[in-house]
Amino acid sequence: MLNLGKIIIALFLFATPVQATMLLNETDFANAIKKEFVEQGREENVELEFFGGQTSFVLDNANSAKIMISQLDVNDEQGRFTAKAEIFADGKFSDMTNLTGRFFVLGEVYVPAKDISKGEVITEDMLELKSMRINRLKDDDIVTLDKLLGQQARKKLKKNKVVNEREIGALIIVKKGTLITSVYRSKGLQITAQAIALEDGAKGQNIEVENTKSKKKFVAKVIDADVVEIATE
Repeated sequence: MLNLGKIIIALFLFATPVQATMLLNETDFANAIKKEFVEQGREENVELEFFGGQTSFVLDNANSAKIMISQLDVNDEQGRFTAKAEIFADGKFSDMTNLTGRFFVLGEVYVPAKDISKGEVITEDMLELKSMRINRLKDDDIVTLDKLLGQQARKKLKKNKVVNEREIGALIIVKKGTLITSVYRSKGLQITAQAIALEDGAKGQNIEVENTKSKKKFVAKVIDADVVEIATE
């Protein structure tokens, strides 16, 4: 005959919930420190790099885990931090670690969403926002939408790479070697003549042109793709 008591005990043991093993890693500690940055009134978004302290813990027989940053000291000049992290398992203190590392302020910048060919005019659909470390930006990098839109690529712009001011310029509407009309105005007098552009020019830019008949050279302002205006002395 079956022993009913043993069956009941076996079922009870089988039904007893097994406590899990919790794993804490570097990302968990980074998120806890970033939260403390905010609580200290620092609004900038940051990225962290650890170079000291334990950032990996295994918590046996735990159903929940929490990291508390009990102390955070920040050195803005060196971009470094130290933090004391306390670990709690199921609401009870379990362990602690002293962490050190560097922090990097992040910013939202506009970069090409795809490769942009030389000569293309940049439009909004060609760009996307990307989060990156501000300290990696150079003084002549162009990262705002208003300064990128309408500019012409002077070379191929690569996807996700920050655009430098040397790589873009105003849209060229007059090409070197193009026949154009030069206009000279003075005291109500207007003289027009055919000229040839000696260099590329964007609207509003001054370029050198040459009168096709006299071969005399002038500096003229680009009005549109066909007309330049010779500056009066």
